[in-house]
Amino acid sequence: MDLKTKMIAILIAPKFQDDEAIFPAKFLRDHGADVRYIGLQRGTCHGKNTAVIPVDSLVSEVHPNEFDGLVIPGGGAPEFLRQSKEVLVFVKAFMDAGKPVAAICHGPQVLMSAKATAHRKMTCYPGIQDDLTNSGALYQDQEVVVDNNLITSRTPEDLPAFNQAFAKLLSQFDKDSPWVNATPSQAMEFAIANEIKSQKVYEALGKRTKDRLAKAKFKYLSEVERGHRVTLEGIFEKLYPGRKPEPRPFEQSGEAPEDIDPDGDIMKTLRVAIAAEEAANRLYQQFAAKVLNPKTKKVFQRLAEDELEHKSLLEMEYTLRTGSGMPSAVEKEPWWSQDLW
Repeated sequence: MDLKTKMIAILIAPKFQDDEAIFPAKFLRDHGADVRYIGLQRGTCHGKNTAVIPVDSLVSEVHPNEFDGLVIPGGGAPEFLRQSKEVLVFVKAFMDAGKPVAAICHGPQVLMSAKATAHRKMTCYPGIQDDLTNSGALYQDQEVVVDNNLITSRTPEDLPAFNQAFAKLLSQFDKDSPWVNATPSQAMEFAIANEIKSQKVYEALGKRTKDRLAKAKFKYLSEVERGHRVTLEGIFEKLYPGRKPEPRPFEQSGEAPEDIDPDGDIMKTLRVAIAAEEAANRLYQQFAAKVLNPKTKKVFQRLAEDELEHKSLLEMEYTLRTGSGMPSAVEKEPWWSQDLW
């Protein structure tokens, strides 16, 4: 497992649990990661037992964008960390961006104070189980619980599984990718851009065919895509009052297929449109599978479902015209035909 390009922050404060601060750092460094201890005060920090760790940087001196992941050890340290507004802002930024976060033992206390535990599958030290549940988390008594970008464990005995799970998640994470780490607002803007594109495609297809029924179907699909765009813009306005979305296309090429002859074979026109919906569905599925932010994931999952519905509608039209099912292979994929990752 190669983590040579990864930089990890480990939050420490007085009375941290020795093993939970030391062994994750060693494990990550052994796999090539650059690990930094981030604290509240300069100098050294003393653990519950005998460990003494030099603080590399203060929380006030670093920014979440510098790091690929965050580790929050347990012990008595979380009681100090959760009282720092700077720490809570720092931690919340990781969670909002969908970056890998790993908390063990009492570490989830910091996530509780950062208001980042609601509806998340988590575990923790048994003594704070009720607190975790009361914060809205879905408690699970397991050595390691993985919920999208969040990894939690119970005690030092769980460290082997904890370290492995966190390293695996880090290896899949690319902080420089514009969409793997997309925030919900970026996902919405991306979706709006694609609905605008889809609307234009169906408008073009409707103009390029002289078949009356197909023209009506393309008009309907164009209106549906416009409705999706309006709905997404409305949701965006509610989520981000006073801010207008800036549609962000993902470097796609091409609008409507250029080889459709208005006087040509309507069956070919339908096959091309079906290919477009199939490719769009696959693209949204790719994003849903890759993004780590759970809210962003849901946005793309819903869009993928909608594209499948459109594809089915076009396939029904094709079947009605031919009296048989769809051909075994679609001739052309005019939008996105490959895995962007």
